[in-house]
This record gives sequence, structure tokens and C-alpha cells, in this order.
Amino acid sequence: MPSRSNLPQLSIVLLGAAFLVLSCGSSLHPDQLTVRVPAHFSGRVDIRTCVAGVAAGEVTLDEKGSGDTSLCPGVNHTVEIDVIGAERHVKLNSSEVRILRTGDGFATDIEAQISQ
Repeated sequence: MPSRSNLPQLSIVLLGAAFLVLSCGSSLHPDQLTVRVPAHFSGRVDIRTCVAGVAAGEVTLDEKGSGDTSLCPGVNHTVEIDVIGAERHVKLNSSEVRILRTGDGFATDIEAQISQ
């Protein structure tokens, strides 16, 4: 009886497994940002990104809703925001957060709307 090679079937299985591992491993988790807001703040948040000398994971907003972070979200990255105030804690998921970018994808600002 002639022996049949299992190499083609094994190759297909290995290729499929490699594809699944790479596709699952390539999904990026959102960057996390904690934003401290003044008491009773509501409105638009404008956070300048990639600012040297300030914290990456935490921002304290001024009365106008502005702040700075050294966080520089990559081109395929999203951001989730934990809003912390005197009497509240709200989580904004990445669909509620907008990252403004230059034409080459460099992050310049993070915007979000915080309601009372």
C-alpha cells in the first residue's frame, strides 16, 4: 500500500492556528486615563496629549475642562477615561472618547463630554 503524506493537512492546521493566535494577540487594549474634575464640573473635556513632564495616566482638569497628559495614544489605540470628582466616579468607554490626530496619525488632543 502506498503511504500518503499528512504534510499538506498538517500545514493547513498549523497555518490556521498561527493566524488565530496572531489575530487575537493583535487586538489592542484601550489606554487608561484617570481624569480628576472640579466639583460639579460638566461639559467638554480637552486634554492635550504627548506633553513632556506631566503624568501619563492621570490628569487634573481646570475649571474650563482643560488638562495635559504625557500619554501619546498610538495610531490604532483608543482611550478609556475614569472620571473622578468630589462625589462621583464615571467610566467613559473608548466609543465616548475622541482622539484628535495630525494627518500622519500623531495624537494631539483627547476630547470627551462629561455630563452632570
